[in-house]
Amino acid sequence: MNRIVALLAFAALAAGNTGCSTAHYVVKDADSGVVAIPANSDSWPFHYQQDAKALIRQHVGPDFEIVREYSAVTGNQVSNQERTQRQQLSNKKNPGLPGEVDVTTGTTTSNQITEWRIEYRRRSGVGPIAGVPPPITPADGILPVQAGRNPMPLQ
Repeated sequence: MNRIVALLAFAALAAGNTGCSTAHYVVKDADSGVVAIPANSDSWPFHYQQDAKALIRQHVGPDFEIVREYSAVTGNQVSNQERTQRQQLSNKKNPGLPGEVDVTTGTTTSNQITEWRIEYRRRSGVGPIAGVPPPITPADGILPVQAGRNPMPLQ
């Protein structure tokens, strides 16, 4: 029972930190775009791929294709750690009293911040039959003359 409570608490914390949707637009054109997610993952509790595809469907509809996926660097994270130690040493000016010195050591680390990007576009040429555009009928109902066909109907 404690494990279930702990898992539910973790899921609530994770949802609170990431928001409802972690996918966001990087580029958004009329029929294409780029969506970014924190990582290329689709497992519990972070369904990033599902979030990205929902955002893509919202933009171009259900008939889309993924053009390319890649990792992009969005910044750097720098962290510094310092540690100070007091060390005892001999006091040359006053040999009866101990001497002290503070020694500080520091470490700086730098990590690249990345996100997973999905480039997509709406599929073109989609008609009633997959890949076949619907026929165009002129407004006046007169079809243009085509080679090898009689423009006048036979009576």
